[in-house]
Amino acid sequence: MSTTIRPTFNRTRNSTRRPSSGNGTSSNSSNYTSQHQWLDESPEILFYLLTSLIIPSIVCFIFIFHSFIRLPVLRVKSSNLLIICLLIVNFVHMLIDLPIRLYFFHENEVPFRNSFFCLFWTWSDAILTAVDLFIMAFASIERYIFVFRHILLRNHYRLLYQLPMVLCFAIPIIWYTVLIFGYPCQQTFSYFTFQCGTACYLTNTTVFTHVENIGFFMIPLFVIVVGNGTLIFRVLLQKKNMKQRHRLSQWRNNFRMIGQLAFIGILYMSVYVPSCILLIFGNYVRRGRFLPWAAEIRTRYFIHLKYLVIFGCPFVVLAGQKEMHQMLKNIFSHITRRQTMRWRTNVQPLTLLNTQNRRENEQKNTIRD
Repeated sequence: MSTTIRPTFNRTRNSTRRPSSGNGTSSNSSNYTSQHQWLDESPEILFYLLTSLIIPSIVCFIFIFHSFIRLPVLRVKSSNLLIICLLIVNFVHMLIDLPIRLYFFHENEVPFRNSFFCLFWTWSDAILTAVDLFIMAFASIERYIFVFRHILLRNHYRLLYQLPMVLCFAIPIIWYTVLIFGYPCQQTFSYFTFQCGTACYLTNTTVFTHVENIGFFMIPLFVIVVGNGTLIFRVLLQKKNMKQRHRLSQWRNNFRMIGQLAFIGILYMSVYVPSCILLIFGNYVRRGRFLPWAAEIRTRYFIHLKYLVIFGCPFVVLAGQKEMHQMLKNIFSHITRRQTMRWRTNVQPLTLLNTQNRRENEQKNTIRD
């Protein structure tokens, strides 16, 4: 069943929120209304923002994947396995979801007016977003165990590494597959609404909404913040003991190992922490002047600004890989040599010709004299 009314840019599937209470002040209502003038421009702003970042991100993704294929030393590093998973999930997310999202921003309608397409779009975006957060949260815990409890990790590798990795993929896939395709409810599709409207299992009951908000978003984000903060604090605290034992080289290795993950964590937190704060104000604060404003800002912007994380992830990974830096230097030096050789081959014949002409002119002047 599809609607034919063409509305303005509507809420995403994750933007379900409680209706505001009727005892709000008139100033709050006027402040909320005044935001619509610039909020209505959000699709155009997001379209140009995301479009401008696509090409640099794809180039960086391709170079990183090429480096992992060409350099086996990068693939065998245990510290790179979860980073490779993050890169693959983000790249697949960008390939599947971003073209559809950009088309919607530009045309204000979905590219295919088909119920299965709407369900697939919602299903793929929800799964890849949840898997990405789960892997990042698990990486924050795994890196702590790897640095400070590496013997425990080695003795219980299947339990502490392989099983959580499987669960990071299995839980979101099972959850969203069952609820989106199998939950018994009447789905209404609006082809002029982002992802064709909110999934029906979220509108039938608020339990699923709270489970997704807390279990699939807030808890992984909390683990990312606390895990990376604890890891950095513990490594910095360890420096004094390592210096007394003359083991600073090992400390530098540990710091280098957590540095890359810490910067990736900061990238995630820079987008998802404000989104989480807005979610709390918009969904769980019953009385507040920021309730309608927070919900609108999150659903119109921060739901889509997760692509800043996807676009920025390969650049952060590239910045932390010395082997890739050397590979880039070799590529640029090779290009520079080729350009120099090409310039010499183009300039040298012209120089010889000029020299020959100059000599002939000198001989002619001598004969005339």
